[in-house]
Amino acid sequence: MDPKLLIQVTAITTVVCTVFMAVNWFINKGLPGTRDWLIFIALTAIGCGLLAAYTLPITFSIFIPNLTIAFGLFYLARGVDAFFSVKSNYMPWYVLAALGIPSFTYFLYVDFNFIARVGINYLVWAMAMIYCLRALNKGQKLLSKEFSAAHWAFGLSCLSLLAVFTFRLVMLGGYSVTDSLVSANWVNQFFAVSVSTMPLLLCFSLCLLCSSRREKELSLLKTAAEHSAQVKGQFLTLLSHELRTPLNAIVGHAESLKKVPREPNRHAQLCDVIVHAAMSMSDLANQVLLQAKGEYAAQNRVPVSLYSLSQELVRLLQPLALAKGLSLRVEVKGLYPQDVHVVEQDTLSLVLRNLLSNAIKYTDKGIITLILEGTSRAEDKQTIRFAIKDTGKGLTEVQMEKIFEPFVTLNTEQSISQSAGFGLALCKQLLQGLDSELNVDSKLGNGTVFSFELDCQCSDSPLQSTEFNTEKLALNVLVVEDNPMNIDVISTYLNDMVSEFSIAKCLAEAEVALLEHNFDIILLDMRLPDGNGLEWFKEGFNEIGFTSSVKVIALTGDGDPELKRRCLRAGMQDCLTKPIMPSRLYAALECATVKTTSRLECKTLIDQSRFMDLANRESSGVLATKLMYLADRFEYEIAQIKGLTELNVTDLAVDKLAYIENEALELGMVNFAELVQAATVQLSYSEEQVDWDGLAMVARRSVERLLELHAQIATLESVSNSVVNLSA
Repeated sequence: MDPKLLIQVTAITTVVCTVFMAVNWFINKGLPGTRDWLIFIALTAIGCGLLAAYTLPITFSIFIPNLTIAFGLFYLARGVDAFFSVKSNYMPWYVLAALGIPSFTYFLYVDFNFIARVGINYLVWAMAMIYCLRALNKGQKLLSKEFSAAHWAFGLSCLSLLAVFTFRLVMLGGYSVTDSLVSANWVNQFFAVSVSTMPLLLCFSLCLLCSSRREKELSLLKTAAEHSAQVKGQFLTLLSHELRTPLNAIVGHAESLKKVPREPNRHAQLCDVIVHAAMSMSDLANQVLLQAKGEYAAQNRVPVSLYSLSQELVRLLQPLALAKGLSLRVEVKGLYPQDVHVVEQDTLSLVLRNLLSNAIKYTDKGIITLILEGTSRAEDKQTIRFAIKDTGKGLTEVQMEKIFEPFVTLNTEQSISQSAGFGLALCKQLLQGLDSELNVDSKLGNGTVFSFELDCQCSDSPLQSTEFNTEKLALNVLVVEDNPMNIDVISTYLNDMVSEFSIAKCLAEAEVALLEHNFDIILLDMRLPDGNGLEWFKEGFNEIGFTSSVKVIALTGDGDPELKRRCLRAGMQDCLTKPIMPSRLYAALECATVKTTSRLECKTLIDQSRFMDLANRESSGVLATKLMYLADRFEYEIAQIKGLTELNVTDLAVDKLAYIENEALELGMVNFAELVQAATVQLSYSEEQVDWDGLAMVARRSVERLLELHAQIATLESVSNSVVNLSA
């Protein structure tokens, strides 16, 4: 076969390979190295095309084509390094270029020598193939589990090209220095046939590598999805595990309540435990919901007596211990019943309750001890060490390494339905949110101790009684609720709180009652037989036609904080989450009766120029998100500050007020900032009571005005953009 024809076939083959690699790059351009491979095959196609034009001067038919192919091989090796994440070493390439280009030039223009030029070409191809094999070996070890058919194909194609060029180099003895690629020589013909097929094999192997990498990525995504599903299942199991402890307390104390003679004090004690357990279940549901979303939200830091808290937890879990013949007790060192510390009570109670219930579960006989040990106070701080010690079987070193995994069952005889498992992952995550670390110390046969330390702020003010004892409010309340048990509970509460109330079991009955009677407040459930309470309030409430000013408080069993924000943004007075404590209901009713002493004009609320400066600095989306939840957050902060002042924790309250004042000034809420400043002065230097409800009302109205201004800005920007588009 004519060698000239074979060279032309090779040129056509490389052009086809270029199109092939371009498609591969378009599909897999996210993978490293694919662009370099496209550059390699494109330069090779250009070089082969020029080699096929053997009638051109030697500069265009020999020098430029060989130089172009050499650059292409450099990009091939660089792309393979990038694909296999191997660090590139360019120094040998620089040395080869510094020596090879002048030598090739000399043996082409000065001393025409075909054999010398073939030798130089061989060095370039050999280095490229060796670099590719080196990257394959480093990035994907031979005979490893990850070494697939695609890697074998690429490795064999590199070895084949290296073998073909080596064979040609060995056969140079039959050539003369005046020969060329088109010389009638069987070695030339063999080389031309081989080189015309090798680009196809090499490109095919590169595409196989990309497909193999994509397949691996899909496999990893599938594994990640399966793991995510497994984690969700673990959360459900963990929730079941944690709910059984308070449920057991509720059932056990309810049974005891039926058997105990009519002793008011004893009945009250049992009822307190039942209420505490029920509220613990509610807190737990909220915590697990946050964890399932991958979030951690700091709870309310409230003043508590850690001594009393530990006694309450032991009383709650005592039935579980007695059922197994165990002794459950508390040891307190360096703390006294009158000591008050500001802590995140819900989170701390959840962790201690979980650790105690686990100790009871995995201890067959002996004693379980809750230890609280306080160090000496440093100013207003004290470090408290919490420890749960049991006399169980203990843990091996292997078990101690695994117990903090998301879900671990050490007792294979217990099934998931029996709440087998430690659930320590939740405790560890919650404590990390409190800047603490859960530690374990255990020896096989000598029991186990779980411990952690918390830096707690001390308060010198005594705790106020939590007894619910208030006067009736002169209110007529409409309760819109369809669940009979909830109706009974709320009716019992309202009998002692308000002068009059009525019940409506659906929205239709509520509309009729609103037209026939004047109500001050509506307690509106969100899920009713004939519609959604929130949607009814937003769409049909103002169309009913009654004349009295009615305030609405939402009732919901949904623990999602977003629902409360939606209710407040819609204009409701408050949102109560079930189960509802009587003190929380009374506070909401009392707050709803607050009347505005004066009407504030919009222009006195906001410094518009300051707000406009802020709007110019921040993106519209970020500012809108901030304003959306601002009113709720200010209301929450003010309620928290009010609670701190009632407990005489004035320093912390003043710090929180200063933070709110700075934020209000930054947003241009000048009137609200002045009132916050006045409240700070009142707390610090005056015995006059702060009007917290009035402060919260001004905050909400100020935020409403900010939302109006932001909407106007967004409208102007939209109009401006429309004008620009029309002009364009």
